[in-house]
Amino acid sequence: MDDEALREVQRRNQEQYARVAEGYAVSESHAGGDDLEWFTGRARSVLPGLALDVACGGGFATRALIGAGHRVLATDITRESVVAARATTERPALGWAVAAAERLPVGTGSMNVVGCRIAPHHFADIARFVDEVARVLAPGGMLLLVDTTVPEDEGLARWLDDVERMRDPSHGRSWPVTRWRAVLRGSRLDVAETRLVRKRHELEPWLARSGCVGDQAEAVRARFRDASPETRAAYSVEVDADGTVAAYTDTKICLRAIKPA
Repeated sequence: MDDEALREVQRRNQEQYARVAEGYAVSESHAGGDDLEWFTGRARSVLPGLALDVACGGGFATRALIGAGHRVLATDITRESVVAARATTERPALGWAVAAAERLPVGTGSMNVVGCRIAPHHFADIARFVDEVARVLAPGGMLLLVDTTVPEDEGLARWLDDVERMRDPSHGRSWPVTRWRAVLRGSRLDVAETRLVRKRHELEPWLARSGCVGDQAEAVRARFRDASPETRAAYSVEVDADGTVAAYTDTKICLRAIKPA
């Protein structure tokens, strides 16, 4: 992706999250789950050091890293997200900064831990982000990454990406497990752990959190109602007796990768 295209995607992300940042800072969906439990546990598994939280959003991963004893710099491309996350973080962080995932504002080899939770599917260039992670990690340093993942089946993957984009125009693309592992290896990061966890989303709060209302929200509901049996099974789509879509479940990939010493 050239720099102008990258900046255009970044501007779209900033516009979207400037509107909804405060809601994400108090999101019940982001405040818990097996993925956050995994992230927190792995953050506590290493000696405290310098940590970077990329695309901090509502600050939940930031607080997990601080709670594990790390000195944390939290970044996000959207200023309003940084402000909201900082306001809801009681224990002080090392610092907060507005910065893109594709250009991290820290020195080469300076971080013991880099965390990123439920954000890369919005990034303009995920591969460039991974290269930046490899640059800023110290030898032996650890990446903790959580994101939505999709089936290897291209049709099922495209269906979720299309629905996500209808609901939130800043959505880019969710990657299957094989692509994540390949890109991490390409950046010379050793994949030490891969875990998949399911996460249930009640449909109406999920729509409201991104500001999806009116005709656009109804179009998203229709996509769920009209989904094929295979798609409904893959995403555990729950439909009430009256035809109302109640919820669906996606999969989060939890990756731990190490920069060789």
